[in-house]
Amino acid sequence: MPAESSEEGSEPDAIGRAITRTAERYARAGKSRSTYHYVRGKLRGDPSTLAVARLAPLGDVLDLGCGRGQLAVLLLESRAATTVRGCDWDDEKVSIANRAASGLSGEFAKGDVRTADAAAADTVLLIDVLHYFDRDTQDALLIRAAGFVKPGGRLVLRDADTGRGWRSMMTRIEEGFFTAIKFNRGERVLFRDVTRELVPLLETQGMSCSVVPCWGTTPFSNVLLLATRTTAA
Repeated sequence: MPAESSEEGSEPDAIGRAITRTAERYARAGKSRSTYHYVRGKLRGDPSTLAVARLAPLGDVLDLGCGRGQLAVLLLESRAATTVRGCDWDDEKVSIANRAASGLSGEFAKGDVRTADAAAADTVLLIDVLHYFDRDTQDALLIRAAGFVKPGGRLVLRDADTGRGWRSMMTRIEEGFFTAIKFNRGERVLFRDVTRELVPLLETQGMSCSVVPCWGTTPFSNVLLLATRTTAA
């Protein structure tokens, strides 16, 4: 798990305030104050928070594999998104996400990202989801996710990249540990070469792609893949 930033003011003020408001929502939605500290620490310490928020305006967001929904709720609190819809197979996490989003333009539903149906969105998120499936399932999920993107919209994927030397090794160790202790409840851990394997697949779906680092000060090999729809699905 990424370490929480020790610099309270290291994030833009607006995002920092939105993180605090989001964490307070989860404090009210959760069963203990620990939920507040988890969400606050996760949003402040994970480089994907700022990376995704800075892509605003995101419009209507579809978050596949949303978990507790803290990133989606933050996007509403920071006004980076106008509406959000989330999908996750964990009923308990979906429930807390809906409680936390009370009063906002967000809704979360239980479902399997491999088969869930959804209306098209301006932005489709796949954050730290893909590597829990086998290769064929990953490819099918990517194609499915790309199909939800409106013309001119974006698929935003954050995942670990292979071929990043010691960073890739550290990521495998970390993910393997958290999967083994059932903190992450995926079926397996399978990372891919994002540029060589995932980008060409998305290009066949009419997407224009770019890949940028998304590891911040962490030792991991996470990257952000931005795929913009340039042709019809």
